[in-house]
Amino acid sequence: MSDVVVCPGCGIACPAGGRPYDRKFHASAECWALFEEVIGREFQSAVLFGRAHQLTVDAYAVQHAGGAHPDKSVGVHLAGLCLALERGIPPTEVPAWLQRIAAATPRWPHLEPPAPRTGARTIRQVAETRDPERHVAAVRAWAMEVWQAWSPHHSAARALAEQGIAGRRP
Repeated sequence: MSDVVVCPGCGIACPAGGRPYDRKFHASAECWALFEEVIGREFQSAVLFGRAHQLTVDAYAVQHAGGAHPDKSVGVHLAGLCLALERGIPPTEVPAWLQRIAAATPRWPHLEPPAPRTGARTIRQVAETRDPERHVAAVRAWAMEVWQAWSPHHSAARALAEQGIAGRRP
């Protein structure tokens, strides 16, 4: 039986790959490899990039909060989920909003990751999907589950979003 590594962020178990992991996300190298595979596919498809990429990045970053993951990253990506899922801002427009939020936020709150740390959906479900429409649906379902898991911090995410919005669109 091969060694198994459990991701500290999302809880998925993957066969140990033996690769080092030096990113700031609270993730295993094996989980990070799945994330890189998914965003690689998104970069190669205008449909996936336009409809899912920002949600993929935001959901992964928020689900993998903790460890050395900076408060700014957690806050900005949680605000990204808020903008897309609550306010209905198209994923292609979210990065401009996030830049405004980052510029308008002098101090980032520490948002303690909610318990339990794992959810039913992770990057694995997205990685296993090959059809573009199913990929988008899997990302949206995953992002919504991550957003719901962070409900104790929705008011903080909304406040961050408001700081960046300041009454005008980017």
